[in-house]
Amino acid sequence: MEKKNNVLTNGLKTKEEINALEKRLQYGDFTTLGTAMSCSPDTAKKRFFRGNVEAYNALDKIITSREQAIQDIKNNI
Repeated sequence: MEKKNNVLTNGLKTKEEINALEKRLQYGDFTTLGTAMSCSPDTAKKRFFRGNVEAYNALDKIITSREQAIQDIKNNI
């Protein structure tokens, strides 16, 4: 059963925004999210998939930072 769009992140993020972030996920992102949120990686993952806006924002920042760091390294090599 799929959640309605307005239930996810209390309507603050659209289903498309959430799906776009999910496509950018890599191994270890939920481990980092768990550390940042002071919980286990499994709990962090569940919070994200249940639509917790704090988990969404933190994961977005983690992924964006990782992608930026990779791009910076590639540019300097």
